[in-house]
Order: sequence, then C-alpha cells, then structure tokens
Amino acid sequence: MAEKKLEEQLKEVGSKLEPLPSSKDALVKLLKQAASCLSEMDQSPSPTMLESMQPFLTAIVKSELLKHQDRDVKLLVATCICEITRITAPVAPYSDDILKDIFHLIVSTFSGLSDTAGGPSFGRRVVILDTVAKYRSFVVMLDLECDDLIKKMFATFLAVARDDHQENVLSSMQTIMVVLIEESEEVKEDLLLVILSVLGRNKSDVSKAARRLAMNIIEKCAVKLESGMKQVLVSLMSGDNRLSDTQIDYHEVVYDIYCTAPQTLSGVVPYLTGELLNDQLDTRLKALGLVGGLFSLPGSTITETFQPIFLEFLKRLTDRVVEVRMSVLEHVKGCLLSNPLRAEAPQIISALCDRLLDYDENVRKQVVEVICDVACHAPGSVPAETMKLVADRLRDKSLTVKRCTMERLAEFFKVYRTKSPDCSINYNEYEWVPGKILRCFYDKDFRSDAIEYVLSVSLFPSELSTKDRVMLWVRIFCTFDKVEVKALEKLMEQKLRLQQEMQRYISLRPMHQEGDAPEIQKKKLLCFRIMSRSFPDPAKAEENFLILDQLKDANIWKILSSLLDVNTSFQQACTSRDDMLKILGEKHGLYDFLSSLSVKCSYLLFNKEHVKEIILEAGAHKSAGNTELTRSCMDILVILARYGPLLFGGAEEELISCLKDENEIIKEGALHVLSKAGGTIREQLAASSSSIDLILEKLCLEGSRRQAKYAVHALAAITKDDGLKSLSVLYKKLVGMLEERINLPAVLQSLGCIAQTAMAVFETREAEIQEFVKSKILNYKSASPLPPPGGNAKVCWDDVTEASLLKIYGLKVFVKSHLPVKDWHLRPGIEDLLGTVRNLLRHGETSQEIGSSLVDQEHLRLAAAKAVLRLSKHWDHKIPTDIFHLTLRVAESAFPEARKIFLSKVHQYIKDRLVDAKYACAFLLNSVEPEQLDFEEEKQNLVDIIQMHYQAKARQMTLQNDASPLTAFPEYILPHVVHSLAHISCPDVDECKDVKAFEPIYRQLYFFLSLLMHKEEEAKSETGTKEKESVSVIASLFKAIKSSEDLVDMAKTKNSHAVCELGLMIVKRLAPKEDDLHMFALAVTLPSLLYKPYEKKEDDSKANEEKTWLADESVITHFQSLELETNKTKQVPPPTTLGEEVQKDSNIEENEEPLGEMLKHLKGKGAKSGRSKKGKSSSAKTKSAVNDFDILSMVREINVDAVAPSGKFESSNGHEHAPIEKSKSPSEQKVEKRKALEVESVPVPKRRRSAAVRLSQSPMKTPSRVLVEDSSPDVKNKVSFPRKMGKSGDSDFLVSCIRKSRNSIPKKEFKKADKDDSSSEHEAKDSDEENPTVNSFCCSSICK
Repeated sequence: MAEKKLEEQLKEVGSKLEPLPSSKDALVKLLKQAASCLSEMDQSPSPTMLESMQPFLTAIVKSELLKHQDRDVKLLVATCICEITRITAPVAPYSDDILKDIFHLIVSTFSGLSDTAGGPSFGRRVVILDTVAKYRSFVVMLDLECDDLIKKMFATFLAVARDDHQENVLSSMQTIMVVLIEESEEVKEDLLLVILSVLGRNKSDVSKAARRLAMNIIEKCAVKLESGMKQVLVSLMSGDNRLSDTQIDYHEVVYDIYCTAPQTLSGVVPYLTGELLNDQLDTRLKALGLVGGLFSLPGSTITETFQPIFLEFLKRLTDRVVEVRMSVLEHVKGCLLSNPLRAEAPQIISALCDRLLDYDENVRKQVVEVICDVACHAPGSVPAETMKLVADRLRDKSLTVKRCTMERLAEFFKVYRTKSPDCSINYNEYEWVPGKILRCFYDKDFRSDAIEYVLSVSLFPSELSTKDRVMLWVRIFCTFDKVEVKALEKLMEQKLRLQQEMQRYISLRPMHQEGDAPEIQKKKLLCFRIMSRSFPDPAKAEENFLILDQLKDANIWKILSSLLDVNTSFQQACTSRDDMLKILGEKHGLYDFLSSLSVKCSYLLFNKEHVKEIILEAGAHKSAGNTELTRSCMDILVILARYGPLLFGGAEEELISCLKDENEIIKEGALHVLSKAGGTIREQLAASSSSIDLILEKLCLEGSRRQAKYAVHALAAITKDDGLKSLSVLYKKLVGMLEERINLPAVLQSLGCIAQTAMAVFETREAEIQEFVKSKILNYKSASPLPPPGGNAKVCWDDVTEASLLKIYGLKVFVKSHLPVKDWHLRPGIEDLLGTVRNLLRHGETSQEIGSSLVDQEHLRLAAAKAVLRLSKHWDHKIPTDIFHLTLRVAESAFPEARKIFLSKVHQYIKDRLVDAKYACAFLLNSVEPEQLDFEEEKQNLVDIIQMHYQAKARQMTLQNDASPLTAFPEYILPHVVHSLAHISCPDVDECKDVKAFEPIYRQLYFFLSLLMHKEEEAKSETGTKEKESVSVIASLFKAIKSSEDLVDMAKTKNSHAVCELGLMIVKRLAPKEDDLHMFALAVTLPSLLYKPYEKKEDDSKANEEKTWLADESVITHFQSLELETNKTKQVPPPTTLGEEVQKDSNIEENEEPLGEMLKHLKGKGAKSGRSKKGKSSSAKTKSAVNDFDILSMVREINVDAVAPSGKFESSNGHEHAPIEKSKSPSEQKVEKRKALEVESVPVPKRRRSAAVRLSQSPMKTPSRVLVEDSSPDVKNKVSFPRKMGKSGDSDFLVSCIRKSRNSIPKKEFKKADKDDSSSEHEAKDSDEENPTVNSFCCSSICK
C-alpha cells in the first residue's frame, strides 16, 4: 500500500515538472516532495516502481534544473539525484554526458559544507556527502575522465574542512579522496599539489582539520603517492620554475609527511643531506629546522633510511657559523627531551660533549644549558662522566659560561636529590658536584658569597630537613679532595673574620651618639676596611659600608643582628634575609651589597642544629660500621670548631660522650674539636663535666700519638690559665713514664706539645728529657745483626723498626722545643740540634758507629730533612749550607716513598710560605726523566711553586715596591740551583773531561729553566710577564755567578762556573739567537752566604771571562743535539677551522739533506775542529772566527731553529690562522740590529730555508717557526714561541738594583710591563687539563 502511494507521488511530481513551474516556491515544494519520497525508497526497486519513476528521472536532469541559478533549487536537485543513484546502484541511471553535469552539480554543493550553521541546507549537504561516499558513485568520475572536477572536489574538501565538523563529515571526505587516489591509474601532479598545498604548521589560511585530512590521505595512500611526492619535492628543492607559483613550503611538507608516512621520503634523503651542506646560510638553517623538528617528534625513531641525515645533522654542531651551531643545539635539546632514552641519545650526548670546548662562549653556554636541561628532565639519562665534563666549564675563560655552569649544576643537583631522596642509593654518583662548585672559591671571577649561597640554599631542596641536609653533607664531604677541603676552610675562615668584625661594628653603633664620636668613627672605618677585604672589590665594598652606616631603618639593623646570632635557625635566617631584601627593594643601591653581606653574616651554611645532627650522624655510622662516613662527620666538626667555635655552644655533653666513646675515630675527632673550640665553650664544659681534665690527662698518657697531641692542646684551651696548672701536673707524670719507658710514643708526643704550648713548664725539667732522649733513644744501638749490604732479601719501606720510630719521635720533641708558640727566638741550643740533624742526614744515625738497617737509616734521614724544613720557618738563618745540601739529597733516596714524602712536604711548605723557595732545588736532584714514577706530579708541584712566585712578583711590581724581598721572585731560586748542583751533582770540571758525565746536570738545568722561562705554557701563569725580562734576569744571574767565587767551598767555584756555562747554553737554546745574551747586563745581587764577587784590580782583567772546556763548540753541539723532554713533546696537529682544512706545506726540495743526517756527518768534523783550536789564544780564535767560515756555528744555529721547544702558543677563539709577516730585508735587519745595540755576529754563509713559515714579531730576525691558534676555551693566556729582545729591555727583577739602567729605557715600557704583571692573589688555582697544540717545525738545509 505504501509503495503504491510512493509510485503515485513520484509520478505526480514528474508530471508537474513537465513543464517546470514558473515560481521558485512551487519548484522548491515539488523538489522537497520528491526528495522525501526518494529517501523512503529502498535500493533495487520493482519494475513497476521504476516505470512510475521514469517521468521524474527524466525531468530532474533537465538542463534547466541541473544548471539552475538558485542555491536552494540546486541543492534539492542534487539531493534527489543522489537518492536516485543510491536507488539504482550499481547501475548508472544516466548517460555519460548527463553524469558529468550531475557530478559538477554535486561537487558544487560541497562548497557549502563550510557553513556549519547553515540549518537544513547543511544537513542536506552532509547527506549528499555521506551518500556519495557510501555508495562510491564518485568512482564513475574516473571513467568519465573528470580530472579537473576531481581536482576541484579535492580542493573544495580541503578548503571547507573545519575543526568543528562532525567526524562523519571528515571521514566521508577522506573516503572519497582515498578511493579516488587508489582507483586512479596515475596520480596527476596537479592533484598532488592540491593535497600538498595544505601541509605545513604555520599556514594561517588552512584549518587544522584540512591539514589532518591531507596527512591522513598521504598515510592511507603512501605507496600510490610516493613516486609523485618524490618528484614534486625534488623539483621544489631544486628550484624548478614550474612550481614557483605553488607557494608550497617543502620543508613543512616534508615534516608533515614524515609524521604520517616517513617511509615515502627515502628518495628525498640525499637532497635533504645536500641542503645541510649547502653554502647558503638560510638554506642550511631551514634544513636544520626541518630535520631537527623531525627528530624531535615524540615517539619518533630514526630509521636506517634517515641515518645519513641524522649523522650530518650532528656534524652541523661543528659548522663554521655560530648561528647554525646554536640552531642545532636547540633542536638536539628537543630530541633528547622528547625521548631521553632514545637509541641515539649516547651519540647525541657525545657530540654535545665535544662542543663544550667550542671557541664561541655562547655555544659553550648553550651546550651546558642543553645537557643540564636534559639531566634535570630525566636525571638518569645523562652519564655522570658527561656531567663532569660540564662541571669543567666552571673553569671556562668566559664569566658568562662559568656562572651559567654553576647555576645549572646547582639546579641539577637539587633536582637529582629531589627525585632521588634516598641518600643511600648511588650516593657517590653526583656528590662530587658541590666540591666542583666549592673549587670556584679560588676563581677571582666568583664571589665567595655567591658560592656560599649556592652551597647553603641553591644546592638543596628547600623542604629538606636538617637531618637529611646533614646526611647529604657528610656524604658530599667524603668526595672532597685536598683542594676542596682547603676551599671550604678558607670560606669558613673568611666568614668568621667578617662575622667578628660585623659584631664589633654593630656594637659600636650605639656608642656613636654617646660621645667621643671621632674615635668611634675611626674604629668603624677600620671595621669597614677589614670587612671589605672579603668582597671582590674592596674599595666599592667600603663605600657601601659607609652608605649602610647612614641607614636609619631599625628593621634592617634588627635583621642583621639576628643573622649574626648563632642561635638563629636555618629557616629563621632564610626568612629574615628575604624580609630585609623586600624592605630595601631591588631598585635600592644597597640591594646587591646587602644580599651578599647577609649571606656572609648568617649561619645558613652551618649552624648549631647541624653540629648536633653531625654528632648523632657519626654515632649512627659508627654503629653501621661505616668508617669512611664516620671520619667524614668528625672532619666536618673539626673544620667547624676551627672556624665556627660558637656553633658548639650547647653540644658540650655530646662532645664529652664522644671523648668516652670506644671508637678511635670519634674519640680523636672530639679531641681535635676541643683543641680548637675548647676556649670558646670553656665554661659550659666545666659545668657539664668536672672530670674532663682527667679524661684528657688519661688520653695524654695512654692514648695514641695523635690523641695525645690533641689532648694537650685541648687541656691548654679549656683552662683559664692556658693549661699551666693542668700541664704541670701532667708534665711530672710524663717525665716519670719516660724513665719507666711506658707508652713512649704518646709520652714523647705529649712532651713535644707541652714544649710548644707551655715552654715555662717544659723548661723545668728540660735537661732530664734531653739527656734521656739523647742517651736512651737517639744513641740506642740495636743488638740484632744487620743483613749484609749485598743480600738478596727484598727491602720494604714499611719494615722500619720500633727503635727507629722512637728516634724519630725523640727528634720531633727537640724540634718542637725550638718552635714554641711564643718567644721562639729566646730558645738556646739550636746549634746542638742542628749538629744532631747533620749526623742523621749524613749517616742515617746520630753516629756512624751505630749500625742500623737501610730502611731505618732512610726513615731517619727523611725525619731529619722534615725537621730542617720545620726549623727553617724561624731558624733558616742558622741552618748551614752543608745541612741544606744534605737535606736536598733526600730527594735522591733509593726509596720512592721517601722521595715522594719529602718532595710533597717541600711543595706544601713553600706553598704555605713556611720555608724559603730555595728548597725547590730538591725537585731537580730527583730524576727528571718522564719515565720515572710520579714525574708528572712532581713536575706539577714545581710548576705550582714557580707560578706562585711569579704571582708574588707581579703583585710586588704592581705596588712599585723597591724594597721587595728577593725571595718573592722566581729567579731567586736559580743561584741556589746552581750552587746545589755544583756541590752535589757536578763532577770536578778540571778532573773529569767526559762530556756525558755532565749530561744529567744539563738535563736538570734544562728542566728547571724551561719551566722558569716558559711559565705561560708550563705553569699557566696569569702574570703576563714578558719572557724577555725573565731571560735577561736569568742570563744576568749566570754571568754574575761566573764573576763570583764560592764562599762555602772555594774548590767548587769552577763547578759553579761550569754549571753557569751549561745554563747559558740552555738559555740560548730556549731563547734562540745567542748573540742577544751579550746585551744582558742587569745589576743583580747573589746570596751573600753563597757567593762573593771577585775583587777587581786595575791591572787584572781577571779570569772571570775565562771559559771551561764545556764552552767548546763540539761540546755545545753535543748538548744541543740531546733529545730532551720538551723536544719529545707529542706533536698535536694545529686545530682546523670548522669546515676548513689546514694547508700542509709540502715544499721540501728533493736534494735537501735531513738535519739529523747532517749533524751526524758534521759531528766528527766539529770535534776535530774543536781539538785543533786548543791552545790558540783568544785573539787568534776571534780572528779566525771572523775571517773563516765556521760550519759548526751554522749547524748549531740550524739545530737551535729545529729543536727549540715550543714555549708559547697563540691562543685565540677564532678559526683563522695567525697572519704571516714577510722576513725583513738584510738592510732593515741591519738597521734594527744597530738600534738594539746587538753585538756583531760572526758571518756565516746564507742558507736556504724550505717548508718553513717565518713570522717576525720583533725588530730582529727570528728563527723559522709556525704559530698556531688554540681554540680551547680553557687557555686564557696568549703565548708564542720564545723570541729575543729586539730592544734593550728591562727586567722587573730586583727593582731596587737596576734603577741605574732605567735612563736608557722609556718609562712607559716599565709601566706597561708592570701593568701586564697583574695576577690572581688566590692561594690555589685549578688549571684546565687542555693540552696546548704543539707547533711543527720545518728544518733548514745547507745550500753549500
């Protein structure tokens, strides 16, 4: 019945459409009726239904309807036709021509899909879209070859797609487009361009839905589209003019394709790689932006296809343009943040580590930022070794990089502790970070308050409890080395000094109004001056203190007083400091100053709460059996006791409990704490325990040596009379135990400490003690037989006997008795002690008759040498030269342990300024061969000493102090070196004629002079002293010694002169052009105890101009042909510029003879020539040298050019090579030589130089050499090869002695030299490990 009704309705509508109604409304009404009827019909209707539909089917496709101008009519017609195609599917109801018109109509309706608020019309369009997609009627368009229409439909879909479309709308569009592409035999380029045109992240005229639709199509049809996309992309990349109007950004297209179908881009990879290597900066940057974006996609993996691009992408980290490297870093960061554990992460991190040494500071800073960002994001993703390389940037030459590194390291450590709160897990992995930051205390670019704030606040999570903070500090301290511990001590010392002065100043403020204002003001100014020394700029700090003094705000002074109060807790201190800074405001002139001052004044770093927790922590670790952490706790307490004794107020009972503890480490630590802080908490200790004196006395008598030492000092500290009463009682018991031989090691230790702290007590029975120690201990002869000297038994350093140890302890008592705290100069008997020390150094015993083992003798010699070092602090003027030489000879010990201990003590005492620098001679008596064990360490120690004295010299010269102590200058060591070598190592120059016997002396001198003259390279000195000044002083010293006689032993005078001749040879070798040395005639003063100038007589030209046989030409040639450590330095190729190659010089002529072969050929002739000249007069020699050609002189000059060590290197951050100057013409050289007052040299034949680059940096001709730029950011000083003085230069050595020579030298040169001699005043400076690039030398050959 219903079907019959539909038939009638459709028939009626068909008849009414023939002809078309004249009004639009009537037509619309009929079309709506028809659409309604058709929508109710099923697919494949009956024949009768088809027959009744025929009039309508014919009428609906009339041209008037298909091409009607009204939108509503066209939409209804399209709706009806869609329904007809649904009903008749799969049979096409119309002819091809009509179908084309129908598809044009349907496609035109899709443009209305953009109007989602179009009411019923939008719904009809959606229905049409769904119907077309569902029944695939659009496939017919391919058969009809409607390519343009298909392109239009694709463009329409991509234009109308909206983000607020329902999912079925977008899915229908996608279905239509995907099916059309898949069913096509070939995808036309113009259709592909339509799809690609909507791709890109930055297209404002394209909706996200359209971009997503296009990407989905590419993903579904990847295989079909791959070939076409490759062609299009390659054409775009190659700049095809055909596609210039498409406005397609192919970088963005590739990015979107990679997100959906990366496999389709395999054919594009080579072209992308080419863009990364393109010469155009913009092209490279765009390619980097694309590739970096691809690899930064979350979850993306770099397939094998994209490995070449990835590798080239990483190589752009070495691009010559900074902007490119910075761009790569930004994208690398995205790669790692998107997936820190990706397979390529180790490769990326390795490349980043290489750029930590980039020549541009912005790049280095960005690398630090990137690595730390990744490490903070995922702490386990960055290896600890990489973070250590980052930490090395704390020593960067750029302040910006250093500050950034410190901030980021502190942030990383805080994040690491937050994400890994359990300190027991891998606690050692990153606990080195605070130590690295602490080392910056020695860097003049960092303020101590900045480091302290980092250690106090920035390094730890704010919510960390005091207990957790202490636990972490204890573990951190375990990782500290000596330098870091020393830095912490210096920080605490500076803090204590400022706190004390600030307390004094605040106490003076109220007195200012009470009267005596001028006197109070004077005291305040003194406080300001002392406190200002704790700031980087003391003058500015003192000015700020004066401004602060004018502040009237009572809240500021109240807060400062609370910060200085030792009872203020950590949280209270933090809150008070923040409140004070808020009161001031960031714009206040004192904001930064008070920010620093508040950190220095407060107890943020350590407070009373920390002390009690550390003591509890020590007990916990003792119970757990962790010796290392227990010792760490006690070591921290000792430092706090030394520089913050007030912190122990309230912890007296805990300290007494520690004294009673059975654990030796805790007991010893508590004793040490009391020896330092006992005087501050004296009254509280007495109130806590009345038996503490007895406890300490017992430890003096029964404890270990170390315990006895601290116990004596603790007794002196905790009693009001400096321990006189308690120590008197103890002293009697000790003497009694000494005679009874009970616990002698501890008893002797206690006696020595009493001698230091209470000399009045010690002197009461000193004679008894001296008699006992001499007769019963030092002169004790062992009854056990000694092994034969030639025995095969293995000798071990640790096989020392108890008797020898007691002798060492007895010697220490005598030494301490001559080094009391007060009035040391009143002590008699130093000569007797030095006599004992002399015997010990000579024989290893107090007498040669006392027999003992070799090990015992060496132990006693070492103890005697250490005693000399200690006595030198006050009694150096009493120590004879022979004892000094015997002391130095301990460095020649057959036991490496003895040598190492002795040289370490020498280094320590000189660095601490406790002994004269002349003891550095000991480093030369030890073997200077690199193969020797601990050579590098001992070399570095000597370098430290030289560096320290250059810094002191620079400070003295900056102050223009004419009365500067000579010992502050590094060259002062040289006369002692010559004297020591002449007396200890040098054979008799008259008796020994074997040149090889003098080779060790030559090597030792060469080792020392190379460090002394080439300080910029070896010592990394920052003084800026010119090398020519050092050369002039050294040469003058050698000449002065040659004009003097030995006061200690006249017979050794010739030895000293021989050593000086060797020294002058070395100076010429290290500073080529030996003729220059004739102009060095500075007035220098030699040590009066060692040398005495020859008395000049009117008719006596004196033999001081005479030369030993060591000055013979053949001997000089022999020494200069020796291969020394400096010459054998590993040759490192000069750093190439990024993206550029260093040109290699290959201009060596075939007929040139190698220098080594030439020297072998001429050595024999040289020796014969030297012998033939023997006996000739001086004048004859001169005449012969002028008139004849001296082949050996020329060979030696060539040898100097060829083997001269690379002393200095030009440091730069650029990539360009140093400019090369042309050699001066002979006439120009002649004129400049006259100006320099150079002595006329012996003429030699001209010779050809090949494969050599000449660089003239002075008015005179310099040896051929190449200067290379070092791009390492750690090398702060520019250095170059040693060059000779072009003009008569002045030295800043012994300023008071060379005033006379200043008349011939402009004052400006002096001022400039002094200005260049500025240096850091820090006691320790951590130097970079970067190795300077060593220059390659090109040899010369003889023309004739």
